[in-house]
Amino acid sequence: MSRLQKIANLRDGLMNEKPELVGQVTAIRESAVAKLPDLVAMATETLQQKLAKVYLAKDAAEAAVILGNLLQGEAEVCRANSSVLAEVGFDKLMSQRKITVNLTSLEEVIQQEMGLPGCGHPHFSVLDQPREALEATLCHFVGADDKRSAQELARLAKEKVRERIVRSGYGVTGVDFVVAENGVLVLAEDQGNVRAVSNLPYKHVAVVGLEEVIASAEDAALLVQAASIFGAGRITPTYVSFIAGPSRTADIEFRMAYGMHGPKEVHVILLDNGRLAIRNQGAAPLLKCINCGSCYESCSELAQRQQWTDVTLTPKGLALGLAQGRLTPAKQKLQIGEFSCPVGLSAAEVSEKLASILPGIA
Repeated sequence: MSRLQKIANLRDGLMNEKPELVGQVTAIRESAVAKLPDLVAMATETLQQKLAKVYLAKDAAEAAVILGNLLQGEAEVCRANSSVLAEVGFDKLMSQRKITVNLTSLEEVIQQEMGLPGCGHPHFSVLDQPREALEATLCHFVGADDKRSAQELARLAKEKVRERIVRSGYGVTGVDFVVAENGVLVLAEDQGNVRAVSNLPYKHVAVVGLEEVIASAEDAALLVQAASIFGAGRITPTYVSFIAGPSRTADIEFRMAYGMHGPKEVHVILLDNGRLAIRNQGAAPLLKCINCGSCYESCSELAQRQQWTDVTLTPKGLALGLAQGRLTPAKQKLQIGEFSCPVGLSAAEVSEKLASILPGIA
């Protein structure tokens, strides 16, 4: 049984226990997309109140300028595995500026070490690779010269990744959601490395797609759970971080100090890059997507038929690729296989809305 089939079986079992979840998260996402400009304005204000520095980028070029200015003069930075960082060409930008990028996702490290092509989704970088090949790759990465258990190799690899993070002046991440009502960044993951990227370096930069702004922390909790159930077949991810601005404490003589237990600076880049155009021309339902990966096989098959590459294989990722002019519009009717979706998208709706997107509107 493939890994994706195992996830599907686990998901179906969990959804039998939570039949109301899809309706709840669909309503949350539809409301957030409908109120997107107002939520972005609210989030900008609340983030600034939490002493985060907020930047609005209309497209990838503007985001690149902001990132270049922030990271100017750095020797190396660390980053999380994130589709929005890939969207703005983060690694290429850093290479042009002679800045070393330290990868922190073990899946992405293995993918790079094995020379695997990009898979189109952060969750599935090493999908269905043989266990022996994965262990041999990790053994090479950590520099072990004898046979180690899988658990020991994972521990050593995580230690090496942590060393890279600690010596980086900046940690750069995407986020899962931004809570508009109180200016909180939400990060959900299983390894703990994204948490370290956002917390250990002196400065944290988060690049955020506008559609990831939601109303409340309660909404965030339900969305994180839905993404975990549909994308990983688990009731919840291992780690969920709620970041409310730079680290601060008043433990010493009741005087406020910053940067004691985390980054002293938090920078948030809110990225449009075609999102508002998608919303305004009638394809807004595709922005409901939370990148869980439950439709990975269907989106992958569609992308192969259309010869679409270098794009995140989710309805939202494909929509953004079309809106940004990175994908060639289909000349025939789009057909995508059926899939289960936590935000109520159907194959027919995805096909219809993708076909309606004008190229290069970002």
